[in-house]
Amino acid sequence: MQTVSYSKKAVLILHLGILFITLFGVTESYCKIITLDTLEKQAIEHSPDLDKYFIETKLQQERLEEQQYDFYPTLRAQGNSEYSSDLSDGWGSVVSVGDVVQSTGTKYQNSMSVRTNYVLYDFGIRVQKELALKKAILASKSTAQAEILKLRLNVLQTYSAAMSLSEQIHNLQKIIQYTYELKQVYDRLLTAGKKGPVDTARQYVELKRKENELSLREFEFDKKLEELSFYTGASFSSDIEFSELPRPDLTDLLFDIDKHPSVERYSYELSSKQAETAAAEGEYFPKLSLYGSYLLYGSDNEDMVKSYEDISESNFKVGVSLVIPLSDALRNKHKVQQSQLAEQRIRAEKRKLKEQLQTELNISQRQYKYLVNDQKQKKEMVNILEKELTMLDRLKKAKEIDAEIAIRRSIVLLEQKTALNKSVIELSHELLRLQYQMEATNHE
Repeated sequence: MQTVSYSKKAVLILHLGILFITLFGVTESYCKIITLDTLEKQAIEHSPDLDKYFIETKLQQERLEEQQYDFYPTLRAQGNSEYSSDLSDGWGSVVSVGDVVQSTGTKYQNSMSVRTNYVLYDFGIRVQKELALKKAILASKSTAQAEILKLRLNVLQTYSAAMSLSEQIHNLQKIIQYTYELKQVYDRLLTAGKKGPVDTARQYVELKRKENELSLREFEFDKKLEELSFYTGASFSSDIEFSELPRPDLTDLLFDIDKHPSVERYSYELSSKQAETAAAEGEYFPKLSLYGSYLLYGSDNEDMVKSYEDISESNFKVGVSLVIPLSDALRNKHKVQQSQLAEQRIRAEKRKLKEQLQTELNISQRQYKYLVNDQKQKKEMVNILEKELTMLDRLKKAKEIDAEIAIRRSIVLLEQKTALNKSVIELSHELLRLQYQMEATNHE
């Protein structure tokens, strides 16, 4: 009997443990809280656009590494093996013109050569090409930083909207509960003959209107969660909770437009294009180079193998060449003009962006104090409304106030609270947006 008792206790403890784990797991899932900072980090790690810009930066760096070889001599080895047939009645001979060995005799002949070339002076073409690539790398990095800022702003906007909708849904659920209670009051009054059917029908219509509004808000909320999933790559259930938006820190309202990543990108692109223009203009001028070659040659009139055995030193040359572009200079003129037009386009885009950012900055600076004060006042009003709602609920339970009056007043207060909460979140979003813009310009 005692063994059976212990077995029952063990089974009971096991069931309680399973129940506890199940409830704990449900509680964990239900109480999942997300934060803006976590979502921003997930979005940055997940963004395919950022991956694209990071890869573009690496490509530019590889192009720069490749371009560095222009500053070093070129070295090339070459081997030739051929059969030459005499068509000159036997007066064939071997002549050498530059690096070309020509035989008019019937024979097997072979040559091996090593050649080198080094540009002594090119009017800064190589230096300008190097500068253009370095500026292109900086432009690519600035583009990535601008994308990070854009991503953070998008996540902030979506998070704020989802948080606001979550608050609206929570309050609407309470309003519907109050509206249903009010409908029940009207049903009782209708039965008692103190209310007409029209009043009761209106209350029913109001209840359905609130339920439809709740369905719409839930649909909008699900859309915002889908947007967050798009940015972060994570999935979110509708029962998640949102942490409060971070308190904006705008004690030093400094905003250097020239250091904004989007503006910096145009600045670096312009510098890169200017360097490309300078390199193209350098193509108008002669190019001075130093060259050298070392040649081995062998031949035999009848046997291919012996022609290889006959290979020996033929000549060694060192010289200077001066290449003057003639017809290429005409074509290069259009290349220079295209580059100059591209510079003008970049300047126009940069000017437009700076004017846009300057306008936003001026508006934000004028609104800053108003936004901070307005946010503080509305938060205080929300606290007052919450206290009044608590008091009304207590009075209603104590039956110290008419039920209909208490319910209607509670609905009005909840609607006011919903509007105020939405306004507070929007104000926080605006202040954080300004803070993000300033943080993006706070670098060396």
